[in-house]
Amino acid sequence: MNVAAEVPVVDLTVQDIVSSALSKFRAGDTVSTRAMLDAIRQSDPACGDSDDHLVELIVMAAVGKTMGVVFDHRSPDEQLPCLS
Repeated sequence: MNVAAEVPVVDLTVQDIVSSALSKFRAGDTVSTRAMLDAIRQSDPACGDSDDHLVELIVMAAVGKTMGVVFDHRSPDEQLPCLS
């Protein structure tokens, strides 16, 4: 009789993925929203969360770890017009 050990499938949450991507940085570092989004999308191509939601999670996690955040994820044509 062949018995295969059952291995539980680990289903990472988006918060886990964000934390994992941020783990490469230290307190005081500055993280790029564009680089973080790219890392998250690469590690989980099936992630259906919007960029805005992911940026929100990135900011909350980074600030909690005393990291700075550079908001560089929007292309120039997506940026809001300046108010006069």
